[in-house]
Amino acid sequence: MMIRTILAVVLGGAAGTLANAAAAALFLNPDLFARLAAVPNRYAIGILFAAALPIIYRLIRGPAGAVVALLLLTLAPSLLAKLGLGAMTAWTTVLALNFVYALVTLIVYRLVVGGRR
Repeated sequence: MMIRTILAVVLGGAAGTLANAAAAALFLNPDLFARLAAVPNRYAIGILFAAALPIIYRLIRGPAGAVVALLLLTLAPSLLAKLGLGAMTAWTTVLALNFVYALVTLIVYRLVVGGRR
């Protein structure tokens, strides 16, 4: 069970990070995919944020857990990007791209973990 949860966090965080890079390439600049997808630190940060999912689902049951997870996985990376890393992109763009990360991360996490909480 613990291995499955760890696998879900790692796969979810990595898939979300890759989806974020793909969305940036699709909506902003196609050259961004190669630059963003090849940075290992982005995957580490994505997996670190995804590590909050088991805690969220442990504390908040049902659909409310998914809503809280989407909010946290959208807002926390956005705050890090804008305030910590000094991203020059507009807030709306950063929030939209990180929502893609959050949604894909959550979907992959739930698929790997399965029906159990």
